[in-house]
Amino acid sequence: MDQIKVGRGSWLTGGLLFAAILVGVVYGQAPGGQAPPGTTPAPAPAAPATTPPDKVVLKVGDTSVTAGEIEKAIQGLTPQAQRSLAGQNQGRRPIGDEYVMMLVLSQQALAHHLDSTPEFKELVALSRIKILASQEYQQILQKAVVTPEDISKYFAAHQSEFDEIKVLQVVIRKKAPGAKEGGPGFTAEEAKTRAEEIRKAFIAGDDPAKIADKYQVESLVRVDSHPYPVHRGSMREDMEKAAFELKPGEVTEVFDLGQALAFVKVVSHETQDLKNVSVRIESTLRQQKINNAIDALKKNAKTWMDDAYFASPPGGRQPLKPQTMIGGPLTP
Repeated sequence: MDQIKVGRGSWLTGGLLFAAILVGVVYGQAPGGQAPPGTTPAPAPAAPATTPPDKVVLKVGDTSVTAGEIEKAIQGLTPQAQRSLAGQNQGRRPIGDEYVMMLVLSQQALAHHLDSTPEFKELVALSRIKILASQEYQQILQKAVVTPEDISKYFAAHQSEFDEIKVLQVVIRKKAPGAKEGGPGFTAEEAKTRAEEIRKAFIAGDDPAKIADKYQVESLVRVDSHPYPVHRGSMREDMEKAAFELKPGEVTEVFDLGQALAFVKVVSHETQDLKNVSVRIESTLRQQKINNAIDALKKNAKTWMDDAYFASPPGGRQPLKPQTMIGGPLTP
């Protein structure tokens, strides 16, 4: 969670500790305080090597907190929060300050009998559900074991899915429908004309760097001068099909993506070996096992939802489709 400073540098409202201590990490924390599969563990500030876990390191009134409790709180933070903490170069002082703030406020809340309010009891009940869910999710994670044999079998059955192409992409931004005069973007006709000009240059085999120098316009036209790899599933379906069917040096037609026109030039085709994709396959298979376990629990629990109550509002956003522009959208 993003750092938000309050008062004298407290991270309290940033939620660094609240998510880990009061609520628990429901779907983001692997067993044993490890980062979830496929994520890079965050570097936590190093604790003094001689500090035993049962040593009291802070007190608030009659409440004592040990080094072990502080370490568990840090391990319970999200990787982003851990990186934020490590980046402060203040050791464990920020986490200690927030822990003190949290205990001071909680003790004051008890003095005001806030623990007897209906709102508090509702929050406790919800927190209990979340913590229990977190514990059960960790049990599912422990059982979601992927073996080398599983990885090899998946690769053999889905090898074509790991084909990779290197491409150069061109994206030309269009004006939004009903946009005011002078707004960002080209008219549909201007965008089409410019796209065809650039496409012809690529087909002719002109130097991509020179094409980029000639046609690129900040926030309006992006022309890649260096190819980058693209694997299946990272492009819009029609663009992907067209690109993967082309030979090196060939250029796709121009695709209308709504907010922009785009096309790619295929530079090369590459076939990934098992070594290069084993981590990706392992992550995929593990997630499949987790999803299957949760789906089975839902089915056995005979869940039901009121479709009318949970329906999307008229004109609401539809679920996001796979990434349309492989290099990301243009920045306004």
